[in-house]
Amino acid sequence: MAKGLKKITTVDELDKIIKKSNKKPVFIFKHDVTIAESEEAYHIYIQFIDENQEDLMFAMVDVREYIEVSEEIVEILEINHETPQLMLVMEEEVVWDDQQNNITFDILTEVVNEFIFI
Repeated sequence: MAKGLKKITTVDELDKIIKKSNKKPVFIFKHDVTIAESEEAYHIYIQFIDENQEDLMFAMVDVREYIEVSEEIVEILEINHETPQLMLVMEEEVVWDDQQNNITFDILTEVVNEFIFI
């Protein structure tokens, strides 16, 4: 796991991460190690984290191991469940999310430029 990546294992940790989005944008990645597309997206996410530590927070949830956390993400953030799925949370709201093959380094860079470095 990349330095700077917080693994969310409880609903309480999820709540704290979402609250922190009031001060700093947070990417949350929903990962399933049994899905090839999720593994590919995870490696892209890690590469992106390694090159973009400043001004951002990064978190992930293993949807199989921590299903209750994954379900809480859907409920609290009012998004559809997808795996893999990556979302950008700012001020406790999802401002962007995408899934599967749409999680690329270039798209993540565009998202940061559009929503954060305006």
